Amino acid sequence: MEASTTILSNGIGLIYLPSASPVSYTGLLINTGSRDEKPHEIGIAHMMEHMLFKGTLKRKPYHILTRIDDVGGELNAFTTKENTFLYAAFLKEYTSRAFELLADITFHSTFPQRELEKEKAVVIDEINAYRDDPSEEISDDFDQLVFRNHSLAENILGTPSSVSSFTSHSLHDFHKRTYTTDQMVLCYIGQHTFQEVIQEACHYFERVPSSSRSFVRKKFSGYKPKTLIHEKDNHTCHGMMGNIAYPVKSKYRLAFYMLNHLLGGPSLNSRLNLNIREKFGLTYFLESNYTPFDDTGLWWVYYASDYRNFDRTRQLIRKELNKLCCEGLGVIQLDKLKKQVKGQLALASESPSHLLHVASRSFLLFRQFESMQQTLKKVEKITSSDLMHVANQVFDELQCSELMYVSKP
Repeated sequence: MEASTTILSNGIGLIYLPSASPVSYTGLLINTGSRDEKPHEIGIAHMMEHMLFKGTLKRKPYHILTRIDDVGGELNAFTTKENTFLYAAFLKEYTSRAFELLADITFHSTFPQRELEKEKAVVIDEINAYRDDPSEEISDDFDQLVFRNHSLAENILGTPSSVSSFTSHSLHDFHKRTYTTDQMVLCYIGQHTFQEVIQEACHYFERVPSSSRSFVRKKFSGYKPKTLIHEKDNHTCHGMMGNIAYPVKSKYRLAFYMLNHLLGGPSLNSRLNLNIREKFGLTYFLESNYTPFDDTGLWWVYYASDYRNFDRTRQLIRKELNKLCCEGLGVIQLDKLKKQVKGQLALASESPSHLLHVASRSFLLFRQFESMQQTLKKVEKITSSDLMHVANQVFDELQCSELMYVSKP
């Protein structure tokens, strides 16, 4: 799938990926997330995502929510620590409808106070639901532990107190400061030609005046490992251990992505799954994750078990980490890992919504989109020494932070 790209006159990027499917997809990536919030705005990026669906200069919420659904399509959005992504799926003949709607809610939302009050209750309920789930709560608390005193530490949803304080005026201020055209990328996947997509994009998005971001993201620095243990009145004990890792533009990002996949990625043959869960039956919840950001990254292992098996599970995880630091992969093991990673990357590229987001972020960061063949060639060049190098940098026990929710019988 070969990508074509251009930049509209107002600075909005456009990336096009051809597809033979009768279903088309489009997404708009806005380079703003929870890390761009000021101290009194915690959770406002996520609230903004919700409020984009609550009214524009010419549409009420009902008309936004049914505009794509009425023709059998889907409209959705999500917020991360660095991005907000709006996306839609629809039949090819409704491309103009989708482009027009995305442009309308992005640039002409009114954030009515009446709708905001209703949405505050919805988001606060969402926050409380997460707090009821220890596996979600510990993830947020671990961010606080690692990134303390930085905006990356804050919960994307915000707090009940911060959410309650938002007004229509504060949303307008955040929108003006962060939703600038130089920080947006529009992506399309479908049967239309590149020229047809350019025409649609120009018609609906280029009429918006150009705007530029006036602030620079505060870089994260000063990480210090820390261990915290909290007593909780839960049946299950929960733990996370992790470290800062490589940023998105690091030359080591792909090698570490592969290493994390081997350790505890989504596959059933990960080392954590085979050597702890399957071998000893100590835990059901066991995974590792790696998230690269603009200027840093975060890696963690999450595990949960009853009190009797909790410490043993923790020690076995440490054992697996030490193995990856001290024992290089053999030729057969490395070849097996590469085949698996290539397959997983190819499968992920078959998800249009995933591809929309990846392509948009790639163009935002690098002003290009790497083809699957180019990525697979890079995977092939990774060596066992590369994997050991990143393992020793990130899995160093002395540099890891730990957070534990301990429940005693």
